[in-house]
Formats: sequence, structure tokens, C-alpha cells
Amino acid sequence: AVLSRGFRSPRAFVEAHRRPEPPYHAGPAAAGLGATAMTDISDGLIADLGHIAESSKVRIDLHTAAIDVPSQMHDIGQAVGVDPLHWVLGGGEDHAIVATFPPDVKLPARWQVIGDVLHPSALPQVTVDGAPWDKAGGWDHFGDLETEE
Repeated sequence: AVLSRGFRSPRAFVEAHRRPEPPYHAGPAAAGLGATAMTDISDGLIADLGHIAESSKVRIDLHTAAIDVPSQMHDIGQAVGVDPLHWVLGGGEDHAIVATFPPDVKLPARWQVIGDVLHPSALPQVTVDGAPWDKAGGWDHFGDLETEE
């Protein structure tokens, strides 16, 4: 949103987008802690968790109160008229890791619990605060392709 309007600030957000620093160490660390599923969230949190939900035949419910939205992101959202939670849930290019763990795993402080995996689900999906997410978001690699006849 910032770059599309020609702005170069807030610098921390612009630089994070232009020069991401993926947490490569998080994958092996999550595996060592007993992660049962894991993916990056480069295509959007809900979209990428949707792949886990579909493959595992579960519902994943995200809790918005557990998701930290930086104050600068709130400021940007207010300036451009967007709820920053929509960026967190439906945006992409986050270069972070999301993982599921058994309920008895004690996670270190650097991991943040943002939802629950609800077993099994007749309709594998990701919900937000118990309700389906009905807003656009995420990146569909094949969504904009035109086919030749």
C-alpha cells in the first residue's frame, strides 16, 4: 500500500518488503519442537494455512486478539483507509513460518500461538474468530494466467 502510493516510508516496512530476511532457522527449530505441519506464509497467512487445513483435513481457527499488529502498521492502515489486520491475514510476502504443534508442546517465547487446530473437519478451512474469512487476500500463482485457445 505504501509503495503503490509512491511513498518510501515508514522505512522499516519498505525495507522489509524490498529486502526480506526469511527466518531460515525457524523451520528446523519448529521441527525440533515437534511441529506436525509447517509452511512459509509468503502467499498470505490464511491462504497458506488453508493448504495445511486441506492436506490435514482440519479446521484452523485464528484468534485476532492473539495476533500482534505493529503500531506503525496501524498508522499506515489509518492513513490509507485499510484495516491492517487484513494485510496480516490476507497479504503476502511476509517471509515468516507458521507451524502446527501438538497441544502439549511448550513453545519458547519466540513462537506465538495465534489459533487452534480443530480435528477433524468435514470442511477443511481456516476461520477467523470462529467465522469464515470472506475477504479477498493471498496470492494465487495461477489466478491471473490467461489461457490460449
